[in-house]
Amino acid sequence: MNTRSYIFKSVLLAGTVLFLLLTPSCMKDKPEALPENLEWNPQLALPLGEVEIGLNSDSGFDTLLLEEDTVSGFPLWMDQSEVVMTGVFDFDPSTISDNLDKLNRILFRVNSSNQFPHTMYSQAYFRDGGGTYIDSMFQDGPVESPAAKVSDMGVLIDPGLAQHDALIEGERIPDLANAQSILFQSSFFVENVDTSLIPAYPTFRFQIDSGLMLDMSFEN
Repeated sequence: MNTRSYIFKSVLLAGTVLFLLLTPSCMKDKPEALPENLEWNPQLALPLGEVEIGLNSDSGFDTLLLEEDTVSGFPLWMDQSEVVMTGVFDFDPSTISDNLDKLNRILFRVNSSNQFPHTMYSQAYFRDGGGTYIDSMFQDGPVESPAAKVSDMGVLIDPGLAQHDALIEGERIPDLANAQSILFQSSFFVENVDTSLIPAYPTFRFQIDSGLMLDMSFEN
């Protein structure tokens, strides 16, 4: 074995980690529950993308619900128990790495910025090319993003910010080989709505950006 090949393999074996994160600014903080043999390297980054969802058809929202009820005068979405919106990221593992059989773990990080004056609940679903659900990202159920602070006139003061990490490993890894997209589904419950803010709801947005890190092992 020549020296160059030896050094190359030694580096791979010593780290057992191949990197890939969203951006240094997004992933600069180390996750709380990181496996001991997973090296943290926020300088090597790869974004999955960013989506912005709201009360519009692009977000899977039925815009007919924006029409006013003839009795109450409020939009029809006020009669719903929950308002649901969706956004989609392209996700094809084969474009990330040619060594999927060496993949031990995928660490996803999701940052969110919530302009709605409600707690937002989010889950992400891996889907194949036909739109069939393969797996969900957060195994303990939807994650929360805090409500935004808005003025009495519906002007955004401070968005609700959140950061969530999800580790995919073990038997869940092979199934992701067929994934083509990640569907983010976010919702808020319609309760205790300040009716003076209703006109501003079509302007509110929920922003999501995500990235990942791969942990891969190589043998001699």
